[in-house]
Amino acid sequence: MSTTNSSSHPRWMILFLAVDFTGLLLFLLGMQPWIFGLDRSPVVGYLQVMVYLFGLGLVVVASYALEFLFRPAGQPLTILEDVGARFSATGYVLVAVACTADLIGLGSHPLPGSPHLGTLQSIGLFLGIAMILVGLAMYHPRRPKKTKTVP
Repeated sequence: MSTTNSSSHPRWMILFLAVDFTGLLLFLLGMQPWIFGLDRSPVVGYLQVMVYLFGLGLVVVASYALEFLFRPAGQPLTILEDVGARFSATGYVLVAVACTADLIGLGSHPLPGSPHLGTLQSIGLFLGIAMILVGLAMYHPRRPKKTKTVP
């Protein structure tokens, strides 16, 4: 019977869940500051973008670490799991590029105008988050198949 890392490290699970929740709150704070009573500008600024990218980064890293804790001890990564980890990292890069497009001069509303999260940037954000979710699902450890024994 194989043991999992999660049974021997419940403190790590609590820590990573707390980091995951904190990242979610930071992501919401950056994306929708009006929820917290902080909306002061109709445009998206550098600080707002950095807050929600940092929050999403915390969510991705903490989720990756939680998935690692559920991995049976000593089980090597399969190709599917390795691709899943890289796919979720690529999704985060897509989110970062899509959300900073106006701020780095690639978007449809570049500086010195009024940058905002437009339609194409929103599509990039949602596609990137979908890639992150698919990648984390691919990274989730699978249970080994039980072999049938003939009596």
